[in-house]
Amino acid sequence: MLITFIKMKKIRFTLVGDRCGKTSLVQRWCKPLEPINPSKTIAIDMRSMVFNIENHTVCVQYWDCSGEMSFQKLLLPYLKNAELIVVCFDLTEAKSWLTAQYWTDTALENTEDTPICFIGTKLDKESKRIIKKLTVQRYIRSINTRNTFYCETSAYTGENCKDTLSMCIFESLRTSIKYTSLKFDSEKEKSCILM
Repeated sequence: MLITFIKMKKIRFTLVGDRCGKTSLVQRWCKPLEPINPSKTIAIDMRSMVFNIENHTVCVQYWDCSGEMSFQKLLLPYLKNAELIVVCFDLTEAKSWLTAQYWTDTALENTEDTPICFIGTKLDKESKRIIKKLTVQRYIRSINTRNTFYCETSAYTGENCKDTLSMCIFESLRTSIKYTSLKFDSEKEKSCILM
């Protein structure tokens, strides 16, 4: 019997933010065709998936951190060990955007050059939207970091989830694997912006 060992690159996404649909987003990434079953995360939940990307096998681990501030100190090591920090916020809640800024400050204080992806969730509730795209873009420019990008998604409808995941994977691999840049059509470019 011949056993073949595949060299696999592992990357860790650490998702932070308040209760804004992080778990639903991870569910949509892991099982895109299944209905979303929203649930509250206690402390940390981890899921993983394996992808084949340009002749490389990549295992993506999603570390979904609780939105409860009482777990803040517990989460710091997960920020430090991430290849990508995903800061999520609810586009329909002003408090959620303030919490996202808090987590960004915490990430910047505790990590070096780790890419940060801001994800505005609940894009399907456009009529209730409070956080404008321009507000997020201005904030990203003000923190003056490289390797930062912004996407908007709806885990409920699946809108822009696949493209956001692709961008997250490629940006987290940018320094270790050469790849061909993703091609987005003009409509999708409006939803994912590399800053």
